[in-house]
Amino acid sequence: MTIDFGSIKGYKPDRGFGFVGHTFFNPDGKVFFHIKTIRRKHPELAQKLDSGEAFETVNFWYEIETTEKGEQVSKLWLNANHIPQSYKNELCGLIQKVESIWKNIGSPKPSWLDLVTRELVGVARRDELSVERDNLESQLRAAEEERRREAEEKRRREAEEERRRKAEEERRRKARIELLLLLKDLRPLKFKYSNQLSAYIVKNQLGYRYPNISGILRMQNEDTAWDFKGAFHKDVYKIICQELGLKNQGTSAIATDFESFQEISSRNQE
Repeated sequence: MTIDFGSIKGYKPDRGFGFVGHTFFNPDGKVFFHIKTIRRKHPELAQKLDSGEAFETVNFWYEIETTEKGEQVSKLWLNANHIPQSYKNELCGLIQKVESIWKNIGSPKPSWLDLVTRELVGVARRDELSVERDNLESQLRAAEEERRREAEEKRRREAEEERRRKAEEERRRKARIELLLLLKDLRPLKFKYSNQLSAYIVKNQLGYRYPNISGILRMQNEDTAWDFKGAFHKDVYKIICQELGLKNQGTSAIATDFESFQEISSRNQE
């Protein structure tokens, strides 16, 4: 046996039959009923339908019987309280379906849910289920908002990382160009030693012309440290010496830190 709930979808008074909709089983389907089935227990309802009154708001519980011609209503009840206890198992199944629908916040709440729930389990339980659904929906909204914020933060970090990557690529490109221009300027000077190069850099403030490969170099000699402004990065200085074939006359001072003029300028603009 199958019990369902539905509203009348169509009725022909002159022929005495109509169709009632499904709620739990095949929601888009309809079940045939004959007026004599209604008249047997509910003559007032039968008279209302035969009089031609609007039937769209009429709903009831019914038992489905499968015949050679298809499904049809074999019994009906106007209220769930009128359904005999012999249908206890079927009612328990419907109650489980109703409660699962309340908890299924992934789907819209059906328009019939409040009415059917009240009839099956009462107003108090309907209110409890409504509160539970509200709480679940609030938790879902909070989780979705958290995921949205995390996704937004991820996009922001990725965009920032991409910006930094492109900025670094551009800095390196400019640094290569500056190094080539610097070597072009230095080759005709025919220096033999690295200290000649250093003296020339300081005297002519050469570093200030190439902001991507020159800047402030932190030097240290034993316990003494100082900043060499307008100096080239130690790796750049090494490349220059190698390209020019300069000999190193030796020094105990070492470079410990470096920041280019371009980096300093960019930081000050942020």
